Amino acid sequence: MSSAFQASLEGGLARITQGQPLDVAFGSQVTLRTVSSKPVPCWLHSHKANYPVRYENGRGSSHQQQVTCYPFKDVNNWWIIKDPGRHSLVVSSPPRPVRHGDIIQLLHGMTSRYLNTHDVAAPMSPHSQEVSGYIDFNVSMPAQNLWRVDIVNRESDREIWKTILSEVRLVHVNTSAVLKLSGASLPEWGFKQLEVVGDKIYKGYQQSGMWNVEEHRYGRSQEQKERELELKLPTHSDIKRNLTFMAKFLELQAQIQLIGNIVNWTIANLSLVVYSLMFLTYLPRRRRKVEDIPQDTWEQLVLAGVICFGGWAVNYLPFFLMEKTLFLYHYLPALTFKILQIPVVIEHLYIHVLRSPAQRKAFGGVILGVLCSVYVSYHNLSPLTYGQPALSSDELAALRWRESWDILLRKR
Repeated sequence: MSSAFQASLEGGLARITQGQPLDVAFGSQVTLRTVSSKPVPCWLHSHKANYPVRYENGRGSSHQQQVTCYPFKDVNNWWIIKDPGRHSLVVSSPPRPVRHGDIIQLLHGMTSRYLNTHDVAAPMSPHSQEVSGYIDFNVSMPAQNLWRVDIVNRESDREIWKTILSEVRLVHVNTSAVLKLSGASLPEWGFKQLEVVGDKIYKGYQQSGMWNVEEHRYGRSQEQKERELELKLPTHSDIKRNLTFMAKFLELQAQIQLIGNIVNWTIANLSLVVYSLMFLTYLPRRRRKVEDIPQDTWEQLVLAGVICFGGWAVNYLPFFLMEKTLFLYHYLPALTFKILQIPVVIEHLYIHVLRSPAQRKAFGGVILGVLCSVYVSYHNLSPLTYGQPALSSDELAALRWRESWDILLRKR
């Protein structure tokens, strides 16, 4: 689930984020979470360990401080948003909010290293840039630690960066690379944490390159030791994210994994629409004594609707009324009754609506095409649902039927 979704639920993240400042400002102390939850939700992270001087394949690195994405809450996930033109690391009074298009620096709270990227190959993704906490080794490798804030879901070009609500791209000023999660895991020297890279060929709406502020407080401590103590304290700070039911529904149902067969779901929804149109057409005409179909056929059609709708209601509404999180297995019995509606509609159309042999023959061809597409959809997307057979990165990328499907490729 996204941070916004979790923050809208009672308990859990809502207990942590309650009372947080809404506007991100210069001097804010923040944790940055990937919008994508694949392979797992994680937070921008750094620690005192450096990249190896040389990797196993002989390639060299900058030997600067490691920056990763860590899938657990940790004090090393905290960063300070700094104005490059000022030395202050605390929030002014009144706070100066960060807006879309502003240039910032990100200072790691516990080690005071600036988030940096440069023309050095990333450890696991050599086509991308290494991201590091900058250390001046005096080897003609200057700091490149300026980042432009790009609020993707903004409503205006000067929108303020909002806690939890804003989905942000961080664009490197020197190289135009986007800070993103690569999908690869680092070896033992990187503690098996996830690789973060600067991607110069980033295109489109990719959640792996978007971040949101999850935990947030206004920094008050200028001194390093005082700041470390402050960062170790729990946040008690007043945001309440009220997502609409439809927004929550779309977020939960837009996942690729375990969506079932796309064609089945589409045809089931279509059959429900067709059934409703038939019922709403027959009912007023029968009240006017216009009997398009025999009485027993009408009763059979009504009974099928009662059984399918009633079965759906019995299997779904009790869970809907409960104050609990619904999972896929809560919906599947209800979906079964919707699928049972499909043959009812097909039979009725074939026998009572289509009159000529040519129409019925064409309709049979359509049904055959639909059945073939059901199999094709199952065969092609089953690796996303069942995790087998294993696919290469190129084969997995080919399953991205829509740009909004952010399939994160884990390269080994």
